[in-house]
Amino acid sequence: MTHRSFFSFSLLAGLIFAGGCEYTAPNLRMLIDDHQQFAPKALQAIIEEQSGITLSQAEVPLDVTPLQALSNNNADLALIENSSAFVSGVRAVLPVYERVLHIALDDAYQPSDPQRPLLGADFYIANRSAAGSAFVDLVTRRQDLSTDQYKTSPVFEEGVTDFIIYFGAINPDNTTWMHPGFSLVSLDNDLNPQRKFYEESISYTAPNMKPKVIPALTYDLPGNKEALLTVAVDTLLVTRKEVSEATIYELTRTFIEQKPRFTAMAPHLFSGINESFDPLALSFPLHRGARAYLQRDDPSFIERYAETINLVVYITFLFISAFLAFTRWRDHRKKDRIDVFYERILKIRDEQTNRSAHERLAELRALEQEAFGSLMKEKLAANESFRIFTDLLSAARNDIRAQAAESAAPAEEHFVCPPDQSDDKVDG
Repeated sequence: MTHRSFFSFSLLAGLIFAGGCEYTAPNLRMLIDDHQQFAPKALQAIIEEQSGITLSQAEVPLDVTPLQALSNNNADLALIENSSAFVSGVRAVLPVYERVLHIALDDAYQPSDPQRPLLGADFYIANRSAAGSAFVDLVTRRQDLSTDQYKTSPVFEEGVTDFIIYFGAINPDNTTWMHPGFSLVSLDNDLNPQRKFYEESISYTAPNMKPKVIPALTYDLPGNKEALLTVAVDTLLVTRKEVSEATIYELTRTFIEQKPRFTAMAPHLFSGINESFDPLALSFPLHRGARAYLQRDDPSFIERYAETINLVVYITFLFISAFLAFTRWRDHRKKDRIDVFYERILKIRDEQTNRSAHERLAELRALEQEAFGSLMKEKLAANESFRIFTDLLSAARNDIRAQAAESAAPAEEHFVCPPDQSDDKVDG
């Protein structure tokens, strides 16, 4: 294979690999409420057009709640009330709209105990609502009822259901959850002996629930001739933690950027979508994809802390400069010390005294030990200056020994052995 062919093959392989790494829009399974307040196909069309993500309806049995469907990987998206308890593996995308509690009572219902009017009651909780279940649990506990003294069901049963519990947007055009023979009731009606609690204190007991009033004549339904005291809670679009960051980023972007189109489709649902909500007020952590989109315009780490970084860099340079200055000063001091040793060696070598060579060499040996002691204590540096010291020390020793040898030579010249005596000793 020629170099040109190899290059072409490598380029083609790189392009194929790069193409394989591009974002591929997936299919997301969305759990849609039984009494949906929007047209699913219109929602699907906008999302697919703008992000390429296709939505399909998750098929989930009625006895499985939305949170269970997400945890069991039976769905990828669902609408959950913000009062729901945290479940591992579930992440928030956006708050979408406000769900308001609608309570409808069978006109034929007669409580068996006026002090505990919910004793033996049958509750139909529409849309498998977690907030609906939590509300029923709250009101029955406040009447000292155990779970075997009332009944809840995700299905309306004709002739059996006494209360309809529906958490949904206020929408007079869609009342499919209502049934004939039922009337809307307020939380301050005569069947509720603790009506004051729902006017002021429910938010202390039920997290993220707040009092709400449905204005009179909002619905053309029995019971709404007067204003209805009720409660409301925000609704979150949630997903599974495992759904990719890129997918949720695109989904979040589509909901924010296409809000006008969604609002035109269902104003009671999507008009409240915005990106200025507080993530800490949500029952579930934000999905990393949603967080990435919401923080896309935030200043970078360097931009946020530019002044602090400048100060740190400035102080660092000050420390470096001070350290270098101290190092130079210390090296200069060590150089001054080694110069003193130079002078002492030269003084011993060149001195004109009657001291013997042995005494001068002993003094050089002591000087050497002193210098090496200073070196070990880091008072001297093991650098070129110290090498010069050792060389000078060695040269001084050699000079002193040479001087001693020269001094001894004239004395030896005065003593010469007689040749005949030496020869006689050899002959003998």
